[in-house]
Amino acid sequence: MTDYPGSPTERLADELFLIAHDDYSGKLLAAANLVDAALSGALLAELLFDGRITLAQSSVYVADNRPWQEPVTDRVLAEMVRRGNGHPARSWVEFLASRARDHIGDRLVSAGAVQRVTGRGLSLRMTVRFPGLDPNRVARPRVRLNAVLERSDRPLDPRTATLAGLVRAAGLIRALLSTNRSMVAERIAAGRRLLPTELADLLNAVDAAVAATTLTLRR
Repeated sequence: MTDYPGSPTERLADELFLIAHDDYSGKLLAAANLVDAALSGALLAELLFDGRITLAQSSVYVADNRPWQEPVTDRVLAEMVRRGNGHPARSWVEFLASRARDHIGDRLVSAGAVQRVTGRGLSLRMTVRFPGLDPNRVARPRVRLNAVLERSDRPLDPRTATLAGLVRAAGLIRALLSTNRSMVAERIAAGRRLLPTELADLLNAVDAAVAATTLTLRR
């Protein structure tokens, strides 16, 4: 794989996970409920890009139930097979959100990209951080996405537009390197308008899940 800013070197959910965490402290850079919903959407997007699921009228259908020996998405797909077709994408986003960060974090720990650090803060609540082990590797998704978003001479490809839409849903635009956030937001919106229906529907499902969890927390 060619290693340059426009070429991803991680799976989509892994890229989002690394963007969502500080490279050195491993702390989340946005609210956990937003990141978790976006990460579960990223797992669904991986399955869509791999042709293992389809979306029809915003509902999820299994297209290829064979395991790919990729533990995280294999686990998600097995759960979809068990529960049956036709459930709304938003329901899957909400269902997967509680464990998505742990599963993706474990995948990156196994890959040697980050380490898992647990502890207790002043509140005595258990906290989990994922500091990077390779500074270049953990920074690369943020650098890559920022470089692509700052190039206004070409439209975003579907994968990058999906990642960018998930970054926005997670409240992570401020975690990017660009100082021109309004331009970045416009590029993300433009890329989203060009997405195929399945991917656009998935991002809409993530947005709906984010809105619902945010409303619940405010009550």
